[in-house]
Amino acid sequence: MRLISLGHAAVLVDTGTERILFDPWLTQRLDRFWEHHPAVPDRLVREVLDDGVDYVVLSHHHFDHHHFPSLLRLVDGADVDFDDSPRQSSEVTCVYPTGPVPPRLTASGLGHQAIAWTLRRFGYENLQPVTPGDTLTLGRTTLRTFPSAVSFPEMSVLVQTDDAAVMLCGDALLHEDTVAAFRRADAPRLDVLFVPAHSISPPGVLTERRPLTDPDAVRARAVANFDRYLDAIPAAVTVPSSFGWRISGDGTSDYDWCNRTIFPFTPVEALRRLDELGRDGLLWGPGQVIEVKDGKAAPADGPVPPGAYDFDEVYAAVTLDPDTPVPPFDASRDRYGRQTRDAQDMLRELLDRLVATDYWYRALDHGAGRHVVSLYEDDGSETSFLLDPVTGRITRLGPGPARGHLAGGEGWTEIAASTLEALLGADLLFGSSFGLWASDGVLLSAVFHHPSFYTRHVERALRQESRP
Repeated sequence: MRLISLGHAAVLVDTGTERILFDPWLTQRLDRFWEHHPAVPDRLVREVLDDGVDYVVLSHHHFDHHHFPSLLRLVDGADVDFDDSPRQSSEVTCVYPTGPVPPRLTASGLGHQAIAWTLRRFGYENLQPVTPGDTLTLGRTTLRTFPSAVSFPEMSVLVQTDDAAVMLCGDALLHEDTVAAFRRADAPRLDVLFVPAHSISPPGVLTERRPLTDPDAVRARAVANFDRYLDAIPAAVTVPSSFGWRISGDGTSDYDWCNRTIFPFTPVEALRRLDELGRDGLLWGPGQVIEVKDGKAAPADGPVPPGAYDFDEVYAAVTLDPDTPVPPFDASRDRYGRQTRDAQDMLRELLDRLVATDYWYRALDHGAGRHVVSLYEDDGSETSFLLDPVTGRITRLGPGPARGHLAGGEGWTEIAASTLEALLGADLLFGSSFGLWASDGVLLSAVFHHPSFYTRHVERALRQESRP
């Protein structure tokens, strides 16, 4: 079995009979905020995928694993195998998790229910939904799936052939069913285990611009999550993985401070932890290869040779530094686009689009949910408004940021009017707009994860792909 990294969680598994691509994010930039780190050159993607793929496996629905431009690259009509004979979408089978979980409109990426619709819209014909816990046979390869301890369908996948067993855990949180499976007497033997080393960023840093108050506790939680995996699943070699990005912004603002404040546990630190625990581990980067043969796993020659990356240097750029200052939000600087609409008109649309979201129902149930929004306009003025989702009213409070107008109990959001206009116009993917507002609530999330915006982003991706 030959494994090739395409950065972050994207891995091509070549079993000799099947070519299986996991979680494809194949462009250098994910969106305006995130990019691959280390970089993934387009020539590398062309070289690795020149022979096409037989299967695409999506561990879950989040954009860095279910990436629209990358999925479009792999279907009929896309420049996929780069030899003027593109793969037909009917020849590619997509495997993805599903389950009896109700839609969560405020969950990142809309929700897992949209995966099948999106794939069909992109032209995929062979879809294979899987309930995490099921086993699937792909030619001569067996995929055994395991659930994640999250509120939506997500899966880790064990890839087994006659001579190799590799488990890719993506972003999954360790589930008790997985622990139980590897405690059984007939538990599978693993040659390589890919364990997520990245962890949820500390709360409040991006959304409220709050400095870390207890960085040691944040790091300890990340290490504990990693340790639980190691304790539950033995493997000959463990690879700290699903950590292959950094924040660079779009060139209009400096967000490097984010890279020093939201990543509590890097792969380099995870590799040191493996050494402390007496476990064999290795790091790899885009274009590097791990070969699994005769029960052994080791780096092998590939598009990028072993030893090409200085991982200490790579991950030094995204290592937590508690002394890094978190700059206050400034809507005059942290903004996107150009304002052409009246501020109060946009807030009326925002309030209208809030109807039937989770946020709106909670507000109706509790008679609450009032939210102060301040808009910084292109003329340099900033005005705060009170939004009441129960009555549907908008009240002008006066000049200045939202936090200066709180009477007690309201949530608050501060954003540039031009940014809000870009979001309402679906010119800015919600997940890519981090750093462009500050808030202590989820009002914006409730609106911009609504299906109406999701479908508009899918159509936008299709239009961009069709351009000459």
